Amino acid sequence: FFKQKTAYEIASCLVGSEMCIRDSNMFRSEAKSFKTESMAIEVALNAINNGFDEEMDNEKLLFLFMPLMHSENIEHQNLQVYLFDKYNFNLDFSKHHRDLIKKFGRFPHRNEILGRMSTMEELDYLLSDNAFRG
Repeated sequence: FFKQKTAYEIASCLVGSEMCIRDSNMFRSEAKSFKTESMAIEVALNAINNGFDEEMDNEKLLFLFMPLMHSENIEHQNLQVYLFDKYNFNLDFSKHHRDLIKKFGRFPHRNEILGRMSTMEELDYLLSDNAFRG
């Protein structure tokens, strides 16, 4: 799984592992939609650490950065904000994800799906007009 040797192979791997399972409605609103998240993050970090982001076009770069944007790890969030800025992508959207992790330490809209108890602050956020609903 982690032996991709080209930018195309990396992007293809991420489409299959992270984006399709989570965003294709295959397992939407189910905890198993997050099952491949750690693998996708590992592929993305490997690719970035080996300079593959320098070889990819913008379309593939977005797929490369999505696992970091979807991570609940603040270091991954800070890296994706840096990368979105470096490649002139939508920084507002990028920062919004990072700021949720800064504030809550997790994405509150995942709590129900993952069986986590929400705090009062998270519930207030989820009821607000600013809430991301996944």
